[in-house]
Amino acid sequence: MASELWRRTAAVALRVVLACVFVLSAVTKLMAIDDFELYVYSYGFLPLDVVFVATRLCIGVELATAALIAAGWWPRFTKLLTLGMLLFFSLFLCYAALIGRQESCQCFGRMVDMPPAVSLLKNAVFIVLTLLYYRLDPVPRALGRGLFLKIARPLVLAAAMVVPFVVSVPDSWMFGDAQQRYDADLLQQTLHEQGLDRGHKLVAFVTPGCPYCRMTRSKLASMAQRKGLDTADIVYLEPSDIGMERFIGVTFGQRPLVLLVDDGKPQTTYHYRNINERQISRFLSR
Repeated sequence: MASELWRRTAAVALRVVLACVFVLSAVTKLMAIDDFELYVYSYGFLPLDVVFVATRLCIGVELATAALIAAGWWPRFTKLLTLGMLLFFSLFLCYAALIGRQESCQCFGRMVDMPPAVSLLKNAVFIVLTLLYYRLDPVPRALGRGLFLKIARPLVLAAAMVVPFVVSVPDSWMFGDAQQRYDADLLQQTLHEQGLDRGHKLVAFVTPGCPYCRMTRSKLASMAQRKGLDTADIVYLEPSDIGMERFIGVTFGQRPLVLLVDDGKPQTTYHYRNINERQISRFLSR
């Protein structure tokens, strides 16, 4: 009797821990979605607009897994899903370690700075806990029955997949090709003075203390690397380069301001959210 009580108590504790960890992982990624997007994009596997969707799908799967564990639904499928996801992330982390990537893997967003080796250890622990949980309780008691299950399960899973897209709408869906405002005369004067009025250039007006400017730099650096763009054609202008008064005059105080410039004439403008990878690559590769 005592051993049966211990087994059930341990199974419930593991059930709660596993569900909470997946919820925490999903929520912290969603809270720092820009960092998560940049991290995934920096590997060069997916184009930028696909990264926006893939990162949110990843978060949705984590939320769905947490719901399935907590509710005790489809235990065999949930066990395979949990182990499969942990193994997939572990293989990805092995790849990251092999190529020398040591920055935080974004497993828990900005909450924990976790390099690949530490994250691999964490995944190994949770693989063991998952196996132990389903050994202690191979058929967990499911929440609800009958008609409730038929209605609740698809609704809960659909909600888990949709929530990341509602909380943080992908940039490519929300912002489109909205143009930034700038002072055309001051811009042309500045480009001429900086020797940027010949050829195809990407010119970004940024400031050191702006987090979105830092992300813009990271995004453009990853883009240049994966597309083989000449970094000399990507120019950053800061207030220290042109003076604060000129900087504010050109940008109206909005930054980052990113422009594609053809012989000193601006063709397209972007802010951080609507940078278009394909358009920039075609323009700078002419």
